[in-house]
Amino acid sequence: MKLPAKIQTILTYLLVPVLLIIAVAAIYYGSIPEKYPLTVGDTSPYDITASRSIRDKAATDQRANKAAADVEIVVVRSEAIVAEVMGRFDLFFDQIAALRTELFPEPGSDADPDQPAASDATIRNLVTELVRDFDRDMGLVVSSDDLEIFLRMDPERFRSVRGHARSIATLIMSEPVDSYSLNSALSNRIESLGDTTNFNREDVSLIGNVLGLILVPNIAYDSIATENARQAAFDKVQNNPVLINRGARIISQGDVITSETYELLEELDLIETDGFDFRYLMGILLMVLPLAFIAWFYLKKYENESIHLRNNRIALIVAILIPLVASAALARIEPLASPIYFTAVLLAAYYGFRTSSLMALLLTIAILPMAGFDPLFAVVALSGSSVAALFTKGISRRDNYAYIIIATASTNFITTLAFGILLKEEWPTISLNCAITSLSGTISVIAAIGIMPLFEMIFNSVSPLRLIELSQPGNPLLRRLFIEAPGTSQHSMMVANLADAAAEAVGANPLLARVGAYYHDIGKLESPMMFTENQSGENPHDALDPAESARIILGHPDAGVRIARRYRLPSPLINIIQEHHGSTMQAFFYQKAKRLAEENETEEPDASLFRYRCPVPSSRESAIVMLSDSVEAAMKSTSTHQLEAAESLIRRIIKIKNEQDQLVHSGLSFRDIETIIASFLQVYAGHFHERVKYPDANPVRQ
Repeated sequence: MKLPAKIQTILTYLLVPVLLIIAVAAIYYGSIPEKYPLTVGDTSPYDITASRSIRDKAATDQRANKAAADVEIVVVRSEAIVAEVMGRFDLFFDQIAALRTELFPEPGSDADPDQPAASDATIRNLVTELVRDFDRDMGLVVSSDDLEIFLRMDPERFRSVRGHARSIATLIMSEPVDSYSLNSALSNRIESLGDTTNFNREDVSLIGNVLGLILVPNIAYDSIATENARQAAFDKVQNNPVLINRGARIISQGDVITSETYELLEELDLIETDGFDFRYLMGILLMVLPLAFIAWFYLKKYENESIHLRNNRIALIVAILIPLVASAALARIEPLASPIYFTAVLLAAYYGFRTSSLMALLLTIAILPMAGFDPLFAVVALSGSSVAALFTKGISRRDNYAYIIIATASTNFITTLAFGILLKEEWPTISLNCAITSLSGTISVIAAIGIMPLFEMIFNSVSPLRLIELSQPGNPLLRRLFIEAPGTSQHSMMVANLADAAAEAVGANPLLARVGAYYHDIGKLESPMMFTENQSGENPHDALDPAESARIILGHPDAGVRIARRYRLPSPLINIIQEHHGSTMQAFFYQKAKRLAEENETEEPDASLFRYRCPVPSSRESAIVMLSDSVEAAMKSTSTHQLEAAESLIRRIIKIKNEQDQLVHSGLSFRDIETIIASFLQVYAGHFHERVKYPDANPVRQ
């Protein structure tokens, strides 16, 4: 029963949220791992493995803390220390210089020239006081012998010693030095001074002794830099955490649950709680919504004609939901066993390779959470479903079913094997995964092929596989047609050739057009001898009233529908059978009835009694069969054997169909009509054994 358009719209809007709820619920259930009633301190009665790859927080923190602790403290050159050291250096030599000035005034100074030179006892006393002052004021324990040398040396020598000492101090303090590097640098500089200058060896030692007292390490601890370095080391480990791979055992039976393992189980969502993970559910919903939008947008833009019928929409939804729900049930047992290839085969059969590939991709993304986001699942699912769709779309004979199964299983096996080798997995793991994916592909394809008849029965649709089956000469109905109505069978074969070529040329479904042509006249089986092509000799219509003859002829589409339903032919073929004459006039018997009425001087016959009462073609394939049927019948009845005459006849027939509005709902354009005419002529060119003459001013020699 056909529902009103408004009710269908309301049901569609109600169906959308229901489907989203089913999809989200299936993904949520399938991706939530099994939970365990455990607490800290319990002895686990289970062997628990990681449901997905996860960072080991405790091990990562331990490694990060060790990395931070191993970072040495950061020290930098301190300008304050350098300034303090150079200040002490200047103070040291300034005090000695001041004392030297008092003891030994230089010529031209304000000192009394008659003052006697300082005695040795005076110098020793001053040295003693100077040692005490340096120790008290600067913390320097200076040798009295060294100070006495400083006091007694001549001015030029003193200036030279001071200058060289300052140069060495400046050079050493210009670089960051610690205690070890300071002693090393000082030794190297003093040694170099002695080797490269004509210097008093006693003065070289003196400079070394003084600088050894004055110079100190000029580096200082940088707490901020040290903390930053330790934090960087900590973060580096945290950014490259210790991972627990999916499938790795976390808890063995009999292990005690520690706080660390409990925290790990919580993070994996393996602890049984009374709460509902709304956050996770929201994530699934946010993932499903764009996938649903992409699917809707694609179908609306590219498959709008295919999903216009309610049954087609339901078939599409069921084909997607079955593997989604099945994956939810299989996820906890073996995620790689998802039957996504089921969808690929069904959609390739009904909607083509492009639609099948896109829907398989979207379905793979939706199932990824159930597979623990395992990249192996995604790679195998996409490659296997692509091959399944390719072989399903390219199938041409019924016995090719095995090719789909073998190709899909082999692709899954090879892809899984390659992935395992590249990841350097263990051979037992690789073998198990190969077996699972191959078996999944095999069972999925077998299930899809097996369920197609059920789909056709429930949703009143037809697949290429079903059409191929119906096109076999051994089909009971075609065999009946060949035996009981051989002329009609021969006519149908020629119509099929024309329809196939025309459908291929305009981008319609050539297989549907061909098979529709095979069956379009099966209604003639009810009275085959009433049709000219099956007669040999006497024509039964010669003894019948034209109206009775017309009734018999006009009834064969309805008879064909009855036979088709009895033999359970799919709806698209029934439509072609019912529509292949549309509402055209049976002109022969109408003209005969008019002549008899004129001869008998009776009332002119009712034209409606001589008109087919069937719907006009509602699809391109149905219209192509109508044109092919009319053209082939006309060619036979006129015995046309020349291409020029054939083209004229074909154009006249199509013109009449257009004038009778037989093609208004077919979807054929004027360009399609011209293409169909050219394809008809191509077929008849081969039939007449002539080459088509193309209207080219400069024909190319062939």
